[in-house]
Amino acid sequence: MENVFDIAIFGGGVIGSCIFSELCRIGKNCIIIEKNDFASGESKANSGIVHAGFDAMPNTLKAKFNVRGSNLYKTMCKRLGVPYKQIGAYVLGNNLDIVKKLYDRGLQNGLKPSDLEILQRDELIKRIPNLNNNINCGLFAKKSAIVSPYLLNICLAEEGVINGGKYRTFFNTEKIEYKNNLFYIQGNNETILARTIINASGFGYNEIAKMLNVEQYNINFRRGEYYVLDHSEKDIVSATLFPLPSQKGKGVLITPTVDGNILVGPNATTSENITKTTLEGLNEIKLKSNNLINNLNLKKTIRQFAGIRTCVDDDFVVEKSKLNNNVINIAGICSPGLSSAPAIAEYVVKLLGFNSKKVSTNKIKPYFLAKDLPKSKYEMLVKKDPSFGKIICKCEMITKGDIVFALNRPIKVLTIDGIKRRVRAGMGRCQSGFCLDKVAKIIAKENNISVFDVLKEYPNSQIFVNEIKGDANDWYNCYWRWTCWYGGCTFG
Repeated sequence: MENVFDIAIFGGGVIGSCIFSELCRIGKNCIIIEKNDFASGESKANSGIVHAGFDAMPNTLKAKFNVRGSNLYKTMCKRLGVPYKQIGAYVLGNNLDIVKKLYDRGLQNGLKPSDLEILQRDELIKRIPNLNNNINCGLFAKKSAIVSPYLLNICLAEEGVINGGKYRTFFNTEKIEYKNNLFYIQGNNETILARTIINASGFGYNEIAKMLNVEQYNINFRRGEYYVLDHSEKDIVSATLFPLPSQKGKGVLITPTVDGNILVGPNATTSENITKTTLEGLNEIKLKSNNLINNLNLKKTIRQFAGIRTCVDDDFVVEKSKLNNNVINIAGICSPGLSSAPAIAEYVVKLLGFNSKKVSTNKIKPYFLAKDLPKSKYEMLVKKDPSFGKIICKCEMITKGDIVFALNRPIKVLTIDGIKRRVRAGMGRCQSGFCLDKVAKIIAKENNISVFDVLKEYPNSQIFVNEIKGDANDWYNCYWRWTCWYGGCTFG
């Protein structure tokens, strides 16, 4: 019989990738199947906050997984070589009763009294000098942290691969049959066999569930829009700032990122699965963010974007299917999903009846950027490999060597946005305006493909569409299109 996988995981977001890593590290024969590239759905458009755990309602899966996941994060990020910064978070407002309620809720969820601190304005203003005049109290959660959600996601998937796991990206699942206690997964002109399925496919959960003949859920799509501010604004806040929460969520926040930008947002709008920004939504964020601090300069915005969160009622769904004991359903993983990922993975391993005692583990080589090296080490690196001395992305000072390094890791990269998420080429002020063509050319050369086959993000999103004259490897001899992130317009 063909190779049969112990487990096939649908969904290459942070939840699916974390489960994939855990199972591969204990010696299970796994495959992870993703419709696009890793971290290209909910996990890419994320605030990157590892929440402390005081917000979720007690006795829910959200509360349980958030607190446990938060406790696992530092060790996990150290293992992966992924930046993790415990900067703390403030919940700010003028209703002391709600602040006290959040404090009590945090203790119910398992936080220690030393993890939380109720503060009056006099103390807040010492810590946040530009605090809005209308705020008179707040809660400080010192365990709150920040990570790069997409780099974390990618490193987890890579860790699974180097520990024996297999993967399929850009895989279009057409049909799943269950016979003789095996799942036959058909798509892309191949059939993948697996004994157990984990459906962590986020947006596409119901689509896969329908093929599996298991439980489907009423999934609500909630769009959140964001501003990304330039590095020049990095000192405007040093910790994450939240307003007092509402029924729709944690509200419009202001937070540093691990890469030195400031993130402002999101709002929360019931929506279809469409990631577009709106003038109404961005104006809402502008108004609400100014209620937290003074002197927030949104004119320093370098990008606006929107992400989609999937919600099922008021809690996560993480369960064995009642219709097929060999299927694990994972749905509605909205906030605090990122914070909960390692705890959800731990729980799924137990649901499957496996011993979580780790076997021999191969560690991934951490990502690094040449610009972050000490001068002496940088000079040695360039002497050894001159490509690290050639700047491709001037905004973020990303070198050709950085990009080639990302392209030669355990998971193949075929998209410009895939490189962007791995090494930040294109994440600066010009948003790829001056380096996109150069990045595409490097991707094509390293993968031995035509530049016409390089994708921006999703299938059929080629940047170069036709040769005008001369050498197709020279971008200026090609007819090309560029999808604008701001308005969805296409130039070509």
